[in-house]
Amino acid sequence: MVLIFFFFFDVNSKEIECQGAKIRIINKITTEKNFFIMPLSQTLELDNSKIIIQRCLKIELDGMEDEIAILNHIPKSRSDNEEFLGWIFKSSQYLNLPVNAMFDIRLEECLIEDPIFLKKE
Repeated sequence: MVLIFFFFFDVNSKEIECQGAKIRIINKITTEKNFFIMPLSQTLELDNSKIIIQRCLKIELDGMEDEIAILNHIPKSRSDNEEFLGWIFKSSQYLNLPVNAMFDIRLEECLIEDPIFLKKE
């Protein structure tokens, strides 16, 4: 019982539930870089796919901060079976990313305030 007490209270962790996300999308063909501010559960339509941010968190674990989001990437092409639903990390960009032939998709930051509408920066 004492070990369980130390295990749960020794790890200093915080998580802040956010209401939106800022993502960076680079066109791999033209190298154009765009930033989008997205409310949660709103769809961003790209040329070849759709992106939906389901959840975004700011976390702190043992003094190290990170931001993570659940991203749903849905290709528009029926022949493309590269649908992605998973966590993406701000600090470890190459750890887990959706596969898209035209676009490079990154998490820039989680937004605590609800942005209400999708907008391009």
